[in-house]
Amino acid sequence: MNYQKSHIITYVLGVILLDSIIIASRTADLGAQIKSGEIVHFLIRPVSLFKFLLARDIADKILNLLFAFVEILVILEVFKFSVDLPKDLFLILIFMVHVVISFFLYFLISLILSISAFWTDEIWATRFLFGVILLNFFSGVIFPIDILPAWLLRIIYLTPFPYLVFSPLKIWLGQVPNQYILKSLLVSFFWLIFFWWVTNYLWKRGLKGYGAYGG
Repeated sequence: MNYQKSHIITYVLGVILLDSIIIASRTADLGAQIKSGEIVHFLIRPVSLFKFLLARDIADKILNLLFAFVEILVILEVFKFSVDLPKDLFLILIFMVHVVISFFLYFLISLILSISAFWTDEIWATRFLFGVILLNFFSGVIFPIDILPAWLLRIIYLTPFPYLVFSPLKIWLGQVPNQYILKSLLVSFFWLIFFWWVTNYLWKRGLKGYGAYGG
């Protein structure tokens, strides 16, 4: 894929925007709360812990989004960059739908990493390796992954990561056919359902053997 200057600028600014909406998450706190026993205080409350975490994440992301918009506007004003916009409303709507799916997808993936604290003491090491090696590289945060060799790209597409950032931005840039758009949405939704099941399964298993108590 050949990228023009405006494509690269749009992609980089898009990463800033999607990072604030999708990647930034406070669900990492859950792992520490499980280890410290603080999670017990949440379990005895008459409210769903997942709904509480989701509501907190949404509130944080709204604030992050405002800061990201300001940052992008300042960059555009100072450097007089031009960015690519979708050619029609349909692509904008599809982009927004994909971003919403990606938001929930990452939320569940992050929850699973935190829930693993029931069985391991290396939750932060796991998150670091996940963020540096898998997420940043495979999701297209560092660079557009379609510049990689075709054989490696095919492997990456077997994971959920390219559908977090890379695919929504390719849709925004209008660089993919309609078949890819439909496939990306369907695969993203499949991963969403899969990780929802895994999250609930691990959470129930973790609670059964949980023996830590908070102060």
